[in-house]
Amino acid sequence: MKFGKNDEAGNDSDAGLIGKGVEVSGDIVFAGGLRVEGRVMGSLVSESGTLIVEQAARIEARVDVGICIISGTIEGNLSAKSRIEIHKTARVRGDITTPVLLVEEGAVVNGNVGMGSKAGAGSVEPIRPNVADEQVRVKGA
Repeated sequence: MKFGKNDEAGNDSDAGLIGKGVEVSGDIVFAGGLRVEGRVMGSLVSESGTLIVEQAARIEARVDVGICIISGTIEGNLSAKSRIEIHKTARVRGDITTPVLLVEEGAVVNGNVGMGSKAGAGSVEPIRPNVADEQVRVKGA
């Protein structure tokens, strides 16, 4: 399955798809790449795989992956071992843990962010106390 010329999971033969109109409930474990266009409730786990959340997608789950690229909606704690990209159409509500975080102007993120060399390996340490559910809008290009 080919995701696109610029996607991390582009030429991975282990790639999967949860298409538009599809709802999945439960724990999903994958290798390689997974593109979500539909709805997922539960958990998404991959040791080193890439999760791509399309604009129409809605995920209500705990996410623990290698790389996460978000254009849709995620409600739940999110952890990535390599990086997280949050595009301008994305809405994320939950704690984020990753060594590298890219956020486009227009994206909405609610929750705590933990970054650094040990990110992705455990709990998120809040940057400021009592920040839960504070809306953050990133400005700039």
